[in-house]
Amino acid sequence: MYKVTDGYVVGTNGILVPYSYLQPDSSSDTLVILLPGYGYTNDSPMFRYTTALCLENGLNVLEVNYNYRDERYDSVDVSVAIVDDVRLVIDQLLQSHSFNEYIIIGKSLGTIAMASELTRNVFHDAKLVWLTPLLKQDDIYEAILSHKGKQLIVMGTADHHYADERIKHLDRQALTELEIVEQMNHSLEYTGNTYRSLRLLEVLLKRVEQFITTT
Repeated sequence: MYKVTDGYVVGTNGILVPYSYLQPDSSSDTLVILLPGYGYTNDSPMFRYTTALCLENGLNVLEVNYNYRDERYDSVDVSVAIVDDVRLVIDQLLQSHSFNEYIIIGKSLGTIAMASELTRNVFHDAKLVWLTPLLKQDDIYEAILSHKGKQLIVMGTADHHYADERIKHLDRQALTELEIVEQMNHSLEYTGNTYRSLRLLEVLLKRVEQFITTT
């Protein structure tokens, strides 16, 4: 079993940004922060089951549940909004809770906030999982290059953000692991092949679980 604490912060343009803090009964001193994508939310398969696996392994989870598809964000630069909003959520949780270890899992748009959060001292050696990162953006690529902790990059060759030369360079990084999947798209799926995508989901979940639970 686990305890869920729901909260929110007042974010960009006064819009509420909800979050959920989940604590398993046998929780550790580790916090896993989930930063989903633009349309790929915390209710989407990879994040939903990653949350479940974290709880099964006794890890506390912070789900940041921004929704930038809301029409109130139509005139907002969401790449700026997500950085500010995520920082407010994490600030609020860390005011009342402390942890010894941190794991951040971000996907797509969420990797923008993830890269920004790495400037926070407490995350200097956090364990990172980059799911389909926006690798062609220099700030994200440089954040991956400069990070001092262990990190896993999960990306497919059919992802429009895939950058072959940058992947080859990252493959030479000492603490960086790569999970490059041929023909996988930006949604962590094989286009037009549902059952193959479901099998892939299990493979990716096992890979992420192995990475975040191994010291």
